[in-house]
Amino acid sequence: ANYVVKNQNKFLEVGLLVDSDYYATDGFHLSGIDERVKHRPWYSDDQKTGDIFLSDFYRSNSTQKWCVALVTKLALPGKNNVRIIIELDAGAMSDDLSGLKTMKKGYVYAIEPKTKRVVIHPDKERLGVDSVSINSELLTTIMAGDGHGNIPSYQYDGQYKFSVYDTSNNFNWVLLSGTNNSEITANALKMGAVGGTLLAVVFFILLAGYLHTRVHQVGGQLIEAQEFDELHEQLSALLNDTMGSSRVYLFVMNANEGGLEEAYHNLRANVPADLLCRIAGCQQLGRFCKPEQDDIVRRIAPSEPCIRLPLVNSARQHENPHTASQLIGVLYICQPGLAYPFFAKMIANYTLSALNQILLTQHIRSEDQMTGLKNKNSLRQHMDQKLADSTTGYFLAMIDVDDFKSVNDTYGHLLGDEVILNIASQMKHSFPAQAVLCRYGGEEFAVLMEAPDTETALKILDDFRAKVEASRIEVNEATSCAITVSIGFAPLRKGMESTISSADRALYQAKSQGKNQVLSAEMCSVGTETAAVTA
Repeated sequence: ANYVVKNQNKFLEVGLLVDSDYYATDGFHLSGIDERVKHRPWYSDDQKTGDIFLSDFYRSNSTQKWCVALVTKLALPGKNNVRIIIELDAGAMSDDLSGLKTMKKGYVYAIEPKTKRVVIHPDKERLGVDSVSINSELLTTIMAGDGHGNIPSYQYDGQYKFSVYDTSNNFNWVLLSGTNNSEITANALKMGAVGGTLLAVVFFILLAGYLHTRVHQVGGQLIEAQEFDELHEQLSALLNDTMGSSRVYLFVMNANEGGLEEAYHNLRANVPADLLCRIAGCQQLGRFCKPEQDDIVRRIAPSEPCIRLPLVNSARQHENPHTASQLIGVLYICQPGLAYPFFAKMIANYTLSALNQILLTQHIRSEDQMTGLKNKNSLRQHMDQKLADSTTGYFLAMIDVDDFKSVNDTYGHLLGDEVILNIASQMKHSFPAQAVLCRYGGEEFAVLMEAPDTETALKILDDFRAKVEASRIEVNEATSCAITVSIGFAPLRKGMESTISSADRALYQAKSQGKNQVLSAEMCSVGTETAAVTA
């Protein structure tokens, strides 16, 4: 839940209510609230087990932001009242709709019919205030089942406005879109031919409405993709059905190596230098990108139009945008049929959500939950990628805690867990940021790291061994436990299995020669040959 709240800006808080205890993200915990919780806006006595409840619009006490909450009630043996609460930021949802405009001055907004308060609005100062566009009489009509219609004329901020409304959405809100009457009149009369202009406006609205609907219908399916290839195919279908395109490329940011990777076409590239300008907000979404501006465009579309859509997890208002804004990918659309910023932003938002979902799934699949290190499958994938790219200068080290069974038998499994966590922490502080750190299984760990030669790799690994040897784990106030590790390593060459086998043999020899030492596979080979000559 912490990972989701940190990386997806629509989520403010994820909480768990268990009878009189409430737990939430960032370590928040309250006890003895079984009566107080009944007064929270997201709590409903009528909610049944298995149902999903959508709260009224309210201001969060902890974040002071306007939000709504999705709540589901669960059945848990021995517990009477168990609920999961997901708090959604109305301001972030407003950002997603900020690109939807009626002509130039209009915008899309939403109203909660029960309270008549504004719940979605491009101007966040308007959130939570009473709407002036819907009067009590019209609200009664809407509540009686009138699902869509128009508000011909009303006055706001000294101007007369026109809006249309619709209630067919999962939030049961009234969704509105409108603009100033003067802008409608000016646009209708601009060409002088009123009838022809109105027909053109109607045609454009119908076309935009159709494309808008199709983007939402097909775009909503993107988040169901489980792998990058599946996402690429669905994205290609979406673009062909709406904007039109000849090819699409979805590059994903590799945070460890600082580059971009395109899995579907098996491409790799550096981050274009001018992309920082786009992230800073000085380049419009949907603008055509020239080959001389971008090395990637020069490779994939040297002689045809191409637009570039950076996919960025935006910073929250209370965070530093220079550290919190995170580039997670770049979408390139070659030869687009409709390169309008309106559609480009919608497609970028859907792709960003789908990409976040896949990355979150991959993060969970590839991580050891106890230590936060990578797991065995993830390590093998990294090794396979390096071998496929014919990358040289990498070493695989297998690390084993000496006499771990004795530690468990002497001090208990809880201290054994502390030993595992201590080793993981030492690894995170001892090896380069680009190294792949892995818990291989039980008390065995692995490191895939880059080094110019065997001597350098040996020095790095022996420094780590010495740090582990110097550390102490407290058993109680009077007793501490010393631990050591044995390490065997081998260069990443030829095949993955042979590399693992070589590192394992070096580790076995390090254990058999007295433990608490580092041996390379090359040293073991020399030792074996020497023994054979002596015999």
